[in-house]
Amino acid sequence: MNQLDILTTIDPSTPLQYPFGLIEAFPVAAYACDDRGRILWFNRKAEALWGRSPRVGDDTELFCGSYRLHFDGCEIPRSETPMAHSLATGEVVDGVEAVVERPDGSRIWAMVHISPVKDASGNVLGAINCFHDTTAIHETSTSLQHAREELADFFENGAVAMHLVGADGTILRANCAELALLGYLPHEYIGHDIREFHADQESIGDILARLSNREKLDRYPARLRAKDGSVKHVLISSSVNWRNGEFINTRCVTVDVTDEIAARNVAKERDGHFKQLIDGLPAAVYTTDAAGFVTYYNKVAVELAGREPVLGKDQWCVTWKLHHPDGAPLGHDECPMAITLKENRPVRNVEALAERPDGSLVPFLPYPTPLRDSSGNLVGAVNMLVDISDRKQAEANQMLLFRELNHRVKNNMQTLHSLLSMAQRETSDARARLVLADAMRKVAAMAAAQQILYEEGHVTNFNAHGFISAVCAAVKRTLPANVSIDVTSSDGHLKNDHAMPLALILNELLTNAVKHGLDGREGGNIRVAFTVEQSEQTLVVKDDGPGFEMQDSSCRKKSSGLGLVAALARQIGGSFEVKNADGACCTVRFDRDPHLQ
Repeated sequence: MNQLDILTTIDPSTPLQYPFGLIEAFPVAAYACDDRGRILWFNRKAEALWGRSPRVGDDTELFCGSYRLHFDGCEIPRSETPMAHSLATGEVVDGVEAVVERPDGSRIWAMVHISPVKDASGNVLGAINCFHDTTAIHETSTSLQHAREELADFFENGAVAMHLVGADGTILRANCAELALLGYLPHEYIGHDIREFHADQESIGDILARLSNREKLDRYPARLRAKDGSVKHVLISSSVNWRNGEFINTRCVTVDVTDEIAARNVAKERDGHFKQLIDGLPAAVYTTDAAGFVTYYNKVAVELAGREPVLGKDQWCVTWKLHHPDGAPLGHDECPMAITLKENRPVRNVEALAERPDGSLVPFLPYPTPLRDSSGNLVGAVNMLVDISDRKQAEANQMLLFRELNHRVKNNMQTLHSLLSMAQRETSDARARLVLADAMRKVAAMAAAQQILYEEGHVTNFNAHGFISAVCAAVKRTLPANVSIDVTSSDGHLKNDHAMPLALILNELLTNAVKHGLDGREGGNIRVAFTVEQSEQTLVVKDDGPGFEMQDSSCRKKSSGLGLVAALARQIGGSFEVKNADGACCTVRFDRDPHLQ
């Protein structure tokens, strides 16, 4: 089937249902018009490029299915489209580009190829237009043009100095940064021999020789003479543009490192001062690189370690062996300095033991700190090892004295308890016996608290769970046998100066629960609970009696010991309250020390 067959077998009055597989198989968008310009058919590719479906055979949609068509940036009427021209002249239109505007406002470039269809007499019967999207080609061409312009601008106005040099050493081209670096005008630099501007002729001779031998130069150090007579330290990176084996020109990038050289010299001087400072410190100090290898150490570090470290070989620490404070082995790759370098953070508040080659041990505090460059990159670390042998000895002496003091206080309280017990047995006065019994309970509670302090041996704090249980057990021994005490306590630590007030508070609350909570019954149960929250600690003593309200004056008379509880609660910075909840529920709240676990 030829073009005429395709064209003339279409019935313009019948909506196009794409009955022709050949039309849809076209690799490009295609449509046909009759001799009057009415659209006879179009394929889906044309519909997709137009962004619309023109009406087939409609006299209002002539020559083209585009919503709008633009040539040279201007919209043209349908009567001036390439299809109209081909139908009017019978000429082939080939390779003409236009911009197709779609109804949604989007635009594409399209290349049209129009062939008129004629009868045997040469009369134009219609025409077929095959067109395709060339937007990507236009965008690529535009991008290439922009790239050329940007490349030229990059060379001329780039922040890095650049120049081109011919095979004979003549400067062919130089950008503004290069001229500004040396202070020359274009005619004073471009066209001259590059050798004129090098302070070291041997260096420029080596540079040109290497380039001629097809070597690439990367940050080659050189010195250039500026117009003002100063010498610039530079790094030159260069390669030759070879074309068919011919040396066309070099491409050179010049980086001014004059300030860096000066800064390096200053840094060397400062480094010398730093080493003098480190050597003068009374503490052991050493440094490592980012991998942990020792790079420097002072004399005190040698004295503490009992050995001479090997630079570049010893890693993480200058010591021979390391141990945890309890004597367990500590690998060098797990020491505080290793953690600092591996996690890029300082390490504080840890202790360690250094073992010398002679077997002696030195307790010390390490202070490893990362060293970073100006960009924040880890480059190494510095560590100061503070010998705490004297402090450890002082702590040991202090602990010995503390335990001795607690032991004496405990013995004195036991003696006092015995004296009170003896006095109670010897007196016949019933009121005196009650007073002495109450005093004995208080002393027993305080003795139990002192026993905990003595056993734990901490200078500043003690375990809450053991303390509560011990005091309750001591008070229980002074109460009737048919009274049970259930104790629940959170783990945690309390300050030593809270021990005696809390012991007396527990004694008073337990005694009060027995006196008034049993309410004449033969037995009863008392529950004691101590809880530790984020910022608060709570002590609760609850009996299973009838309960009472603190505001009741009769209860205050019966429970005069509650006044002492309230006073003791205030002494430790807390509060005290009583509620009636199926028995008396007495609660003491006080702040938790954030420094204690």
